[in-house]
Amino acid sequence: MIIIRPKYKFDIARCISQKLFVFGIFLLGSILVLTGCSTGDSPIDSEPLSPASPLADLSGVWSTNSFDTLDSPDWDIVGQFSSRLTVETYEYLETLLYNPVNDHLSASEIIDALEEHTFAVIDDRLTETGHSVGDAFDLADDPAIQCERFGIFRTVLHSDPIKFEVLEDRIIITGEDLTVDRTVYMDGRAHPEDGIQSTVGHSIGWYEGQTLVVETTNISPNLADDSLAIHNSGQARGIERYSISPNGRNLDVELTIYDPVMFREPLIIRRPRVLTPDVELDRQPCEAISGQF
Repeated sequence: MIIIRPKYKFDIARCISQKLFVFGIFLLGSILVLTGCSTGDSPIDSEPLSPASPLADLSGVWSTNSFDTLDSPDWDIVGQFSSRLTVETYEYLETLLYNPVNDHLSASEIIDALEEHTFAVIDDRLTETGHSVGDAFDLADDPAIQCERFGIFRTVLHSDPIKFEVLEDRIIITGEDLTVDRTVYMDGRAHPEDGIQSTVGHSIGWYEGQTLVVETTNISPNLADDSLAIHNSGQARGIERYSISPNGRNLDVELTIYDPVMFREPLIIRRPRVLTPDVELDRQPCEAISGQF
């Protein structure tokens, strides 16, 4: 059993406590009726079909399962339990929810099991360098405390709402907090050959049916996610897959991180979202934190 580093527990515990509050209300006086949930394998390195498609419309604001959106009818039971989890953990979640032998588990126990499982997958995937970098990092040194923008992977995995603006030759993705504003080029261009690295990297995209695929390279070393305690090196490459549901209201977000310095194998993390047309992004300026974090 993996031991989760205490310095990262507070962020996870906060997330768990929020979810427990909501689920306590949701579960009180009711019985969860577990309905089927389809899952599918998504190829990571499939060939682009075309630079544009009239089928998938990602325009609008998409949100994760927060206090403001958890009561949305578009969430299924898996989505209500969702968080920044590996694909292997989502498979485990299906077992926890749909196997009758687990019917005795409470919402709290399921959330704890998901947390432990995802950290176990990550722990097994990290290289020696990945372990040493993670062990040496202290959340008090998080650049976000001084209002430095997130890196590309932390931006993708962040819990706040994101907005897609779909243009003819590019897609603009914006978010809240310290996420970086992104431009995904959809005009068929390749990545630049000069290899200049940046926090946001360079992103190109294409459609595969109802899925927007985004590849990002030229990424500078950074904290990939604070809650998961992972970092990326300058050799990292990311593939994002944004798969929209037939009714246009659910968005499955899958991020694959390829980084031979930090991970022995690619790490795949999922985070579903729902369309929230009534939500407006909160883009208030950041105020730096001083003292002990």
